[in-house]
Order: sequence, then C-alpha cells, then structure tokens
Amino acid sequence: MTKMGRTMAFGGIRKVLSGAIIAALFGMAACGTETSEEGNAQPLSGAQLSQAALSQGDIAGYTIRDVSAGSKAGSAEVSDESCRPIADVLTPESLAYDGRLVQRDIWKTPTGSEVADASYRLMLLSAESGEAAEKAVQDLEKAVSSCGSGFEVTLSGEAHNVRQVLLNKSEFGDESVDFSFEYQMGMKRRYVVVSSGASLSIFSASNQRNNAFIAVPGELVDEQKSKLEGEKS
Repeated sequence: MTKMGRTMAFGGIRKVLSGAIIAALFGMAACGTETSEEGNAQPLSGAQLSQAALSQGDIAGYTIRDVSAGSKAGSAEVSDESCRPIADVLTPESLAYDGRLVQRDIWKTPTGSEVADASYRLMLLSAESGEAAEKAVQDLEKAVSSCGSGFEVTLSGEAHNVRQVLLNKSEFGDESVDFSFEYQMGMKRRYVVVSSGASLSIFSASNQRNNAFIAVPGELVDEQKSKLEGEKS
C-alpha cells in the first residue's frame, strides 16, 4: 500500500471511530437527560391525581370505589428509625406533598361467586418532586432489607408488633418495591410501591378468606402507571 493509501485508510478509520465516540456520547447525554427529566418532575395537583387514579370501568373484573379522605393521620411512631420508611407506607399522609393524596378500594370477585376473595387498596400521592419520589422508593427498599425481623409501630395511638417484613422479587422495575408485611396477630398484607415522575402509587393486597399473602395484580399496577403517564404528557 502506498503512503497516500495508508493515510486515506487510517483517515477513514479515524472518522469511523470518531463517529462511534460521538454517537456514544450523544447516547449517554440522552440517558442523562431522561434521568434528569424524571428527577425534576413536578408534583401533580389533587385534581390531577383524582383524574389519574384508577376508577370503576378501567379494568374488567374489578370493582373500584373512591375512599373518602377522612381525618389526617399523624406520623407513625417506630421502635427503630431505620424502619420508618415502612411505617410511612402504612400512613401515606406523611409522604404526600401538600396533602395531595387519593385512595381507592378495589375488589375482585371470582366468576360465579358473590363474595370477593381478594381486596386491594390504592393510595396515590404526590411527592415534592420526582427526585423525592425516587428517594422514597430507595429508602423503602433499604428499610425492608434491614427490618426483616420485625419492629414495633404505633398507628393512630394503637401499638402493633410487626412480626416480619419480607422483600419480594419485584416484576415492576427498578423504581418499585414489593414486600410482605405480617403483624403479630397473624394479619398479612403485601405491598407494592412504584414511583412515576413525582407520584407514588402504593398498592396493598389481602386475602379475605384465609388471611394469606397474595400478590398485587400486575394489571392494576400497569394500568395505574399508564394513567399517570397520560396525565404527565
């Protein structure tokens, strides 16, 4: 190969490499922008939350009813401060920015039966920002991992002994926590908490018949996330 030919060949390689590097840099910048936009998301108003929350007719086979706000619950008292993020899920008013919280009761009745065998509760709230919502999920995951052997919590003046907290494998992505929660008296609940922008969706699930752990249906979580995405757009 002549000197000119080698120069042209190496020049071509440099152009290809430069193009690849630039593309990679743009890709990294795009990812950074996406993360930044999610973290900088602004909280939805109370009216927007009501519009975005699951409602009757959204999903076939479920009965969905609005839950009155009622009186505000104070912050829970915990025997171990590292477990507070779990207690906050039980009293979501403490997480809601400016009191922006809506709740729904959800039932699923088996075909051919008049009695619901599973009940769910949706608590949809606004955090102060997207960053705050993300941090709430991260703090909760750490708390569930460190408080597995249980703790004591006081809710609305009534003391409860938490027997165990179990971290479940979540199918809802990195911005979610799926955990099981058992009181001393044997009452069992399973929770899924998902952040989306500056909103937090908290689902609880309980079995009406044998008080066993049951999963939160993925279709409920997915539909709620879709409605929130529509409200943000």
